[in-house]
Amino acid sequence: MKRVVSVTAVAVFAAGAWAQDPPKQDPAQAHAKVDQKRVDDAIKNGVKYLRTVTPGLGKPLGNTGKHPQRNDELVLWTLVHAGVPESDPEFQRLFKNMMATDLERTYLVSLQAMILEEMDRVKYQWRIHQCAQFLVDNLGRNGQWTYGEISYYVTEIPVPTGGNGGGADVATSGGSGSKPPAPRPVDKRGKPKVLKKVTVKKEKEGPASGDNSNSQYAALGIRACHDAGVVFPKECLQLAEKWWRAAQYGTKSDSKDGGYGVTADGEGWCYGPKDSHQPYGSMTAGALGSLVIYDYVLAKDWRKDKDVLAGLQWITKRFSVTENVGPPEHADGNVNWMYYYYLYALERAGILYGTEKFGEHEWYPEGANVLLDAQKPNGAWTSKEHGNAVWDTCFAILFLRRATRPLEDVATGGSGKR
Repeated sequence: MKRVVSVTAVAVFAAGAWAQDPPKQDPAQAHAKVDQKRVDDAIKNGVKYLRTVTPGLGKPLGNTGKHPQRNDELVLWTLVHAGVPESDPEFQRLFKNMMATDLERTYLVSLQAMILEEMDRVKYQWRIHQCAQFLVDNLGRNGQWTYGEISYYVTEIPVPTGGNGGGADVATSGGSGSKPPAPRPVDKRGKPKVLKKVTVKKEKEGPASGDNSNSQYAALGIRACHDAGVVFPKECLQLAEKWWRAAQYGTKSDSKDGGYGVTADGEGWCYGPKDSHQPYGSMTAGALGSLVIYDYVLAKDWRKDKDVLAGLQWITKRFSVTENVGPPEHADGNVNWMYYYYLYALERAGILYGTEKFGEHEWYPEGANVLLDAQKPNGAWTSKEHGNAVWDTCFAILFLRRATRPLEDVATGGSGKR
């Protein structure tokens, strides 16, 4: 007979095993079990490798399948966190190319919103607003996203005058005027405070369904837009949240309180609807982070969310930093498939939930030390299965840099209830 653990029991287990407080000091310096000099050197060498392939960054590269993706946004997101200055010529080239390109792919639009929110969420709020419109208009009828298509309603959001539309000074904060800009209010991290909220509404019907990979990146984009002062339709957020809950294995809505049942082993996610394949690491970690984001944006306490706790339990029981556990569904069960994509999802899950441990496993030092040993002599990282050296190198650097910003540390209306 299938055992069911009460929500209270799961919450108690989570409090003891998962909910370790993140370090208060600079995360990059917080881990005695990681050689920080090796980390810094690995990131520098990874960036050097990315520079060697920049002539092809504006084009699809590697295993792109039926839906080719440009690399510019992922590389630029990586350079932001690798400490490459905005004045760097390659940074400028990628940035200008991104700003001059139509919003047409879910992955790329989500990454763009993340980049702009990190760089200057006030100066680029107009473009982040456009990203939000794209995401709302591409939300599928079942709450998922697929690869996306251009929404012409994006163009109804005006581009400001004075150079912010993508001119020569797009990657600077002060513009090109003769006088220095007046000081702007900032939050405790030095990021500009968002003083104006902007709204979006859904203007067009999205596809019937999508997939859980595009959908987890859409959630990251929504978080960035939200932190930049974009107000989404509540029904759209609830629809996306509902999908993640319905797609989780072992969940059901026939309990007395109308909630979801949680099995003793915890439950994860796959690429599509539950029962289409067994859960595996990259989708479960990405789904967990997504559900936490929707709790946060909808002002719910993600630490008490029983579906989040069940996902945490799944990761804890099967924890690995050496393989995409599961196994994945798109490579005949090969656990090396999209390995670095998985590690970046694991990093996001840990930071978004707010834990340094899954059970007894310290995810950052364990993962970082594996990455340090896996870097190639040319500075790249590459998966053994379905590898793409550009993407994999970016994912490895993002993990090493702990690129995800904790949800509590925002400047636009506070965090979700705690």
